[in-house]
Amino acid sequence: MYNKIAPIILNAGKNASFSDVFVAQPDSLKENLAGKIFILAEISAKKNEGRLIFDFLIEALENYYYNDEKILLKDKIEGLRLENIFEAAIARVNKDLNEFLIAEKIRINVPSTSITIGVIFENKLYFSCFGKNRALLIYRRNEQYEIINVETSASEVRENKQQEEDMEYAVAKEVNIFSSVISGEIPINSYFFFTSEALPEYLSNKELITIITKLPPIVAAEQIKNSLEKINTYVPFLGVLIKNTIGLNISESREEFEETLTTHSTISTLNHTEQKTERILAPAGVINLAKIFKKGRDVFGNLAIKRPPSVKRSFKPEEDKITSSSPIDLGRVRSLNMARSDSFLVKEKIFFKKKPGEFLNKLRNVGLVFGQILNPRNWLALILKLKDWFKTLNTKNTLLFGVLIIVVVVFFGSIIFTNINHKKQTAQNLFESTVASIEDQENAVDAHLLYNDEDGARAALVSAQSLINSLAHEKASQKIIYDRLNTKLSEQSAKIQKLVLVANPEKTNDLTGLNLNNIYLIAGNIYGSDGKTIFNLTVGSASSTRFDIAGATNLSKPTQNPNDKNYLYYLNDNQIVKFDLKKKTAGFININNSDQTANLSSFKIYGSNSKNLYSLTKNNNQIYKYSLNTATGFSTKSNWLTDNIDLSQSTDLFVADGDIYLLKNSGEVLKLYAGKRVNYTASALAPVMNSASKLYVGVKYIYLFDLNSKRLAVLNKTDGHLLNQYQIDSLNNPRDFAVNEDAKQAFFLADGGIYRINLNQ
Repeated sequence: MYNKIAPIILNAGKNASFSDVFVAQPDSLKENLAGKIFILAEISAKKNEGRLIFDFLIEALENYYYNDEKILLKDKIEGLRLENIFEAAIARVNKDLNEFLIAEKIRINVPSTSITIGVIFENKLYFSCFGKNRALLIYRRNEQYEIINVETSASEVRENKQQEEDMEYAVAKEVNIFSSVISGEIPINSYFFFTSEALPEYLSNKELITIITKLPPIVAAEQIKNSLEKINTYVPFLGVLIKNTIGLNISESREEFEETLTTHSTISTLNHTEQKTERILAPAGVINLAKIFKKGRDVFGNLAIKRPPSVKRSFKPEEDKITSSSPIDLGRVRSLNMARSDSFLVKEKIFFKKKPGEFLNKLRNVGLVFGQILNPRNWLALILKLKDWFKTLNTKNTLLFGVLIIVVVVFFGSIIFTNINHKKQTAQNLFESTVASIEDQENAVDAHLLYNDEDGARAALVSAQSLINSLAHEKASQKIIYDRLNTKLSEQSAKIQKLVLVANPEKTNDLTGLNLNNIYLIAGNIYGSDGKTIFNLTVGSASSTRFDIAGATNLSKPTQNPNDKNYLYYLNDNQIVKFDLKKKTAGFININNSDQTANLSSFKIYGSNSKNLYSLTKNNNQIYKYSLNTATGFSTKSNWLTDNIDLSQSTDLFVADGDIYLLKNSGEVLKLYAGKRVNYTASALAPVMNSASKLYVGVKYIYLFDLNSKRLAVLNKTDGHLLNQYQIDSLNNPRDFAVNEDAKQAFFLADGGIYRINLNQ
């Protein structure tokens, strides 16, 4: 027995509101599987309406909790806990309560209403509070008891307060009354005391601790009521006292022991009566397996070799040491290893070598019996005897014996067939219950998404996915159901991940014959390069303008300075190619003091007159800043990054508004300013990216592209919140992308041409 529970109800006669306490008394099976439900409610409404609400809560909670089939499966399904079942029941009660208030046209005063519902199972406690009820934990600390008030967080308190200011009275509307569930274990030999708001204000913490810890729960409840009855007030007092009975003292242990003996005696009597009733009501012709096993034990016991009974020895103290005139001094135990020889704490030592060899004898006898059974000669002799006996039978007896053999075969065949059907039915029941659980979780996902609760929807989706992984789908009928559930889960997963599947992107330019490696969008025109030549492409046109760059060998990573959009810059080995967009001419700028082995992953030009170059070199774990010298090029080199940040997984950088944005191959975006990391948390992407390599930062949004998974993610630039993800599986070998933020369009360079999709931000 893990806990004891006692209610406290003390209603004032002139109190206009309704208040009551309910503690469920389920049968032993339900209690062992699901614990006890309790409700503590103070409802500010007419008393008859309050009674209707209270009775509705009792009926709904008992129905949704105790009758939930998942209770029977909580030990079979991994990750399914009683807490999850209680939360599901709370969600259903919330929904039905709103419908009930609307149907009955009941008005309740929300600021003056307080309801607590919960479940105590063994030493685990799950509860949800609405209003101002208190949850007090009384626990032992440093040989003394302390009391703490378990309450909601400050943010939740502010939300509740704002709700009270916005709505003084609730007329049946969609209100999520029980919005959260608190769960945990009651510490060893501790107490949990749920009370109305008024009760702790009339009894001090010291009085409560003294009464609750010194008296049994039922007596303590009566003592608290007696103390409160002396107060001249019209305030109702409610409470539920729960005691964790693990770690009882000696007197309490004896009381529990006596109750256990009485219970065992009663159970023994009931078992005897049950056995007699079973024998009376047993149908004729049914084999009693218990009798067969008992008879088998008797037969094997008779086969065992009889041994003379061993002499049992009992310990008897020497009489000359114990007399009526000299009482026994039990002594004092000074340590765990020391006690006086006449102390009752000294127990007789047990040595197997000094005991008679009864165990070895019985083991030897069992071995002899099995040896006789497994001996082939014995089986051969038995077969010969059966043959001789069969020859003595006349025709009639032979026929009867044959009929008996057929009946036995049919009988055992029917038993086997019945067992097979039973296993099939059990498997089918498990399949149906698992399907029902998955559908409940899918409905929970839809409900969370309806209220924009992405975290709750994600948790329900994970639970449903874990259930569907254990769902059998070998049979055709099972596979149909499995595919239906899996399809819906995939759709819900896409909603949660904000994943948009783009089946057929629009092909705007045919690049047959052009081997472009990169593209860049400027004023509606696309500039592409094959490493030696720059092409000017008009979106939607088959024509292109070619600009050969003499001396260029590897034009890559095109970029622009946001402060000067007259030039387009390319990285060409250890040089920067500066392409004049008006004159259509190109010049070369050297990058001095650069480390060719540092693996320059990305670069950007920034600043007035494009005098600064920022390069990401992940091998050196550094972002270098180069200053422009008109005579020698980018020559002055310095370490821009001062924070210790791991850049080994970084793939691209972008400079915007004086900030540097870094992209990691996992899709994580970091924001840096003045060489240090800024507190900026971008949304974690799901599914996780593994090869994000392209980053573009616009005026309002951040765009990142994973070439391998063909997925474009769009984040809000201000807070990093995920807006949408676009999956374009039809792209063949994508190599680069560009964005027209004003037109809300994205362009992708892939084999065969340039493709366009519309963005919905």
